[in-house]
Amino acid sequence: MNETAERSPSTAPVIHRGATRLTALGLAVVLAALVVLIVGSQQQTKSRILDNFSLRGVSSATFVSTYLGQQAGRERQAAEQFLAGRHVSSQRFDIIVGAFGSPAAALLDARGRPLEVVPAAPALAGRQIAANDAYLMAAERGRVGISDVVHSAAEGAPITAVAVPFATPQGRRVFSAGYPASGTGLEALVDHTITYSQHQVYLLDANGRLIAASPRTSSDTLAVVAPALARAVAHSSRGYVDGARTPSTFTVASIPGTSWRLVVAVPNSRLYASMGGWSLVLPWLVFVLVALLGVMLIALLGRSQVDRARLAMLSNDSARTARTDALTELSNRRALTEQLTRALAHARRCAQPVSVLMIDLDRFKETNDRFGHEAGDQVLCAVADCMRDVLRAEDSYGRWGGDEFLVVLPDTDEAGARIAAGRVRDAAAAVDLSDIGLDEGVPMSVGAATGVHANPRDLVREADHALYAAKLGPPGAGEAGAQSSWNSPSR
Repeated sequence: MNETAERSPSTAPVIHRGATRLTALGLAVVLAALVVLIVGSQQQTKSRILDNFSLRGVSSATFVSTYLGQQAGRERQAAEQFLAGRHVSSQRFDIIVGAFGSPAAALLDARGRPLEVVPAAPALAGRQIAANDAYLMAAERGRVGISDVVHSAAEGAPITAVAVPFATPQGRRVFSAGYPASGTGLEALVDHTITYSQHQVYLLDANGRLIAASPRTSSDTLAVVAPALARAVAHSSRGYVDGARTPSTFTVASIPGTSWRLVVAVPNSRLYASMGGWSLVLPWLVFVLVALLGVMLIALLGRSQVDRARLAMLSNDSARTARTDALTELSNRRALTEQLTRALAHARRCAQPVSVLMIDLDRFKETNDRFGHEAGDQVLCAVADCMRDVLRAEDSYGRWGGDEFLVVLPDTDEAGARIAAGRVRDAAAAVDLSDIGLDEGVPMSVGAATGVHANPRDLVREADHALYAAKLGPPGAGEAGAQSSWNSPSR
């Protein structure tokens, strides 16, 4: 008993020191784990913000590519229809070029020699001009060619050109239409790339020349308007802009099918706004206040989960936005293409027909020009409501682009497509838009195509050709909704 009593005072400090060491070790482990969690959570949040930022750039680049693809499709369709004859008159060529609003255009034969040029340039007659431009050479080889900012061969003005090959009985020809390097629909796409009020968005060609910019600038190259950003873009596709007056982050997205790039830069204070304030300071206060470690750790983990859920929601919203037309809230072209692909795959398995309706609003440009774009938006929304009212739940429909809509009708033959087209046309005709000059509703033309073993691109192309044939029918046929205002090739 006495020995034990004598040893207790000496062994107690050892026990306490061991417990202290264990507690210190445990605290060190907890603190180290907390540091790892704090840093990791912030890095993960930052990484997700950067990923969403890059995704926004990629989505906008896809929109630009889609716009160029649509422009090329319209050029090819017009060329095949009007420029495939043995002899193309200057008057006809001028009309086609004027319809595209192009200040400079050329029609080349299979050897790259001009058949027609706007503005007229007699000095180019008989010269092989395709070899001078990579985009024309691409078109001569059978691919759509998108130029960098070039000077037109006729008058030397800075333009970007879209060159499309098309087959004729005389061999392949190339129709190239040039558009001003600024002032086109590309500027609208650039303006809507990012929602932050403080931003820099530049659409560049392969040589760094500006095609479109937001905010607007009179400079010709990125190196002039934003030297620090130009240096950063030259070395990386994403990162910080060293040397910028305002700390900023940038991302670069390539435009599919072209040599162009979309550069987006925003201030870090806007990009990482969700990581500022308490979400940045609180974890380190928790780290300092060891006495409240447990409670604050739970709060930190809860806050982290909230941040992750918010970022996941933002990511889902971005994905949904990328598949929805902002004005009509219908499916956009990307979503419609996926829906049509699934419908045709099901049709092949079940040997069921699928029909596609391509709808174009007649006199839409006239309404826009006379009553303004708000009136045009009203017309588009009215047609969208008509589709919601009269189409089936299993049908897919949405805005294909501009004033064109696409309807996918699963398990529907040509007769069913005709009935569906009639329902949409009748509903649109019953809309009361007399305040913008449409006393008899919204006039439209409809083209249809039906197939079972067809691919989406061919089926849409056939519907588009049918729509074009309807447009060329007797005056008023598309507006009245007569049978002649739609055609239905079957595959």
